[in-house]
Amino acid sequence: MGRRLLTRGLLSAVVGLNLLVLAACGVERATEVSSPGGSRYRAPREFSGIAWLATERGFVGPGRDAESREVFLVCHDARDNDAERDLPRLAIVWTPVDTDGIAVKELRVDFPSVPNDLESIARLPGRDEALLVESGADGDDLDPTIYLARWDKDLDVEVVGSAPWPKTPEPLTNVEATAVATVGGRDYFVYAERAQGSDTTRIHMTRLTVGKSGALAFGRKWTSVSFTAPEPPGARPASGLDIDAKGDVYVSSAYDPGDLGPFDSAVYRAATVERGGPLGAELVAVEPPQMLARSSGLKVEGVALVSGAFPLFISDDDEDYGGLLRQLRVTQAGG
Repeated sequence: MGRRLLTRGLLSAVVGLNLLVLAACGVERATEVSSPGGSRYRAPREFSGIAWLATERGFVGPGRDAESREVFLVCHDARDNDAERDLPRLAIVWTPVDTDGIAVKELRVDFPSVPNDLESIARLPGRDEALLVESGADGDDLDPTIYLARWDKDLDVEVVGSAPWPKTPEPLTNVEATAVATVGGRDYFVYAERAQGSDTTRIHMTRLTVGKSGALAFGRKWTSVSFTAPEPPGARPASGLDIDAKGDVYVSSAYDPGDLGPFDSAVYRAATVERGGPLGAELVAVEPPQMLARSSGLKVEGVALVSGAFPLFISDDDEDYGGLLRQLRVTQAGG
């Protein structure tokens, strides 16, 4: 994946259904690249996964009255190799308050091992904790790890635990979509393979236990459903995932022909998490999947709900073009 810094404007080709209005969130002001007008900008690094952290209220933007802005934790999919080993793996992103666009602060966080291809973040509902999940890297990572991160009221992020991926119901290949659901006071880990080369993947769920010390334990039994992405053609069916407080499962699908695109994506309500079954909770497929948005020109790799409800945000890993943040404003919730 390229790491070049490119001058970049906002993409305008985001197309929503009548259900949605897509709001652009801009680019980070920085000092690396000069634009023809003399301003200096750079595209933020790719956002391969996203989780909502908090709403900052009473923030005063330049020339504006007090307002609020959303805060997200994002991960970067740097590899454990000579070129990328020392790159930050995490950043905090704030939604815009002026025409400078989103604000991005890269974090230097200590990990027990060098993360390789972090592709998703799964927040634990109602807690200041999230799983940071290595993908498996198309089988190149022989011992992929799942880390547990915690943060305080000042948004200082710390990795407090880790565990190897559990034994999965299908061979672990490359996972970009993970989430955590809480049902009846119990936590459940949910994931889907990105399934390159197919329009169908399976969404899997098992029990998850998180200890106060940061220890992670996964169940041995799984419940699963199929998900087929009708659009875009040739897409990876699962590139991002989140679950709302009602149990609706939202999945992004992304078409990626190479570092310069052109990209294409869609977001679906693909399944629900409901009480029942031998695990105490089960997945139920939405048939047919409900498309919420089609994002032409963008490679969506993360979806995140604000406080377990709408609005829904998407993050993009547009390869050589860098990372973007978008908000999906839904006028009518699905299901």
